[in-house]
Amino acid sequence: MEAQLSLKRLEVFRLVVEEGTVTRAAEALMVAQPAVSGQLRALESWLGAKLFVRRGNSLVLTEAGERANLWAKEMLASAAQVKRDVEELASGRGGAAAIASSMAVGSYLLPSILSRFQRSRPGADITLSSSQPNDALRAVETGEADFGVVSWDQRHLPDTISAEVIRTEAIILCAGPSLETRSDTLTVEEAIRLPFVGAPREVIYQRSLMEQLARHTDIEPNFIIRFGHAEPMKQAAAENGWAVFAPRYVVSADIAAGRLRELTVPGLDLSERIAMLRRRDKYFSPLQQAAVEEIRASLQQG
Repeated sequence: MEAQLSLKRLEVFRLVVEEGTVTRAAEALMVAQPAVSGQLRALESWLGAKLFVRRGNSLVLTEAGERANLWAKEMLASAAQVKRDVEELASGRGGAAAIASSMAVGSYLLPSILSRFQRSRPGADITLSSSQPNDALRAVETGEADFGVVSWDQRHLPDTISAEVIRTEAIILCAGPSLETRSDTLTVEEAIRLPFVGAPREVIYQRSLMEQLARHTDIEPNFIIRFGHAEPMKQAAAENGWAVFAPRYVVSADIAAGRLRELTVPGLDLSERIAMLRRRDKYFSPLQQAAVEEIRASLQQG
């Protein structure tokens, strides 16, 4: 039996059950009674059982008809749900998107963007995983993530992966309020001799920072302690009067709240590049493509 026709037959059958007579069902459909009767006979033939018996002027379901009625309800409800799901997928309102990110990007930049994105698509399943850039790259490469947004150092990539730098963020120098300096404007030499909170040496952000600092001075920064996430780095700097180099988006709220203060170092220009990683052969669903475009536009504006 043709799938589309079978659904139509189920719809006619359900209407006869609700109306109680073929006549009223035909009137509701605005068709002749024989058309409704023909649909019922075809359904009974396909099922191999009689679905109705006449009781007075009404049609009453047989035991087989009762079972067929439950099945018809389920089939029509499932068909309607599938239709809605496919429409949401095609429009980008539904479906799933998995994003891998580096720690700071995933902690401070992407949550508000993705939350706003999801509010306009309540049927979407959005997942953000934050880790080190190398782990995010592997997730994209293996297909665990649809794409990645990470702090980037222009490293060599597998031929299957492309990287697009979508934002360059200033890295600034901040310190806890109790750190004593001659002023809030320092020379490079004065700044580099401060007691610092840093990230682990192997972290891409830290390696990039050290490479940039080496272009400005031969003096090695004095790292008192190292943490793997920006939150404990900021907390340690604020509580102990230590200094920290951080992207502006990481510390802007802390500066505004007085937990950290910004120190100006003329001539010391440091930056973080944020890149979007994707597999070259990746097919993006409408939802995933919309997520890519939303993140790209928001970060480029930001």
